[in-house]
Amino acid sequence: MIRLLIAVFALAWTPVFAGSPPSTVDLLRSLHLDPGFRQDLRKRGYTGERFEIMVDHTRRLYSDAEIVGGLERRIAGILERNGYKVSNGLLVSVDTMMTQAYTSGLSRLTAAERAQLFSVDAGFYRAIPMRDCNRMLNGRLSGERTQKLLDAYLVQLPPRSLAAYYAATRQAMRLGLSGRSRSEVLSASEIRAVEEAIFPVVDQIIGAQKHADKLYDAWSGGPAKAGRYACSFNQIFSAAALNLKGPTRDRAILYMMTQ
Repeated sequence: MIRLLIAVFALAWTPVFAGSPPSTVDLLRSLHLDPGFRQDLRKRGYTGERFEIMVDHTRRLYSDAEIVGGLERRIAGILERNGYKVSNGLLVSVDTMMTQAYTSGLSRLTAAERAQLFSVDAGFYRAIPMRDCNRMLNGRLSGERTQKLLDAYLVQLPPRSLAAYYAATRQAMRLGLSGRSRSEVLSASEIRAVEEAIFPVVDQIIGAQKHADKLYDAWSGGPAKAGRYACSFNQIFSAAALNLKGPTRDRAILYMMTQ
């Protein structure tokens, strides 16, 4: 559903790779102590307990043996393929690698961890301006604007929720990078069961909207039409998934996060 947390990670990589030698583990482990990194967090609005949570998250992220080991193996492969040359292409490759690791780990989380991530993500899409939300979901919002919106949302979360969100994020990364087990995917029958459960709820929510006719028309009109109401559909499907109960709710959340 959402990859915005990678924008937070990506900022951490820039000082690491700027002129660094191929071995980056020590730099990663000490990133949370870097004055520039810490000042950047403050400029982005993280102060007090939230600042400490973000610093601690970075410390935990890069001191975790599973995460660091997985990153080290993948970074070494990327650097070797690039002749140990740092480039924008390398940074893109690393960002893609991290996104894939996070996504791979989602299916291995507990239902509670998935729900934690999904609920915060859904809240983000409800909180930002509709125009920005639509542009983001259609891939037309700049990274700078995306980061600004994300930070503005995260800094207003209760510290406990912020800490839990990043704890689940680290767990997804850890599981995605461990290499000990494969990511599970929903089977065709499970996807069908999710759709059987979620679509009637979506229908009810749409029917209660003032612009229901436009939403029904967009829903049946394919990606081209649906893209104009991407944020509305995101909010509607998220609400429908969270309205479900038990294992069906968890599968609906996984469906939303990985489609």
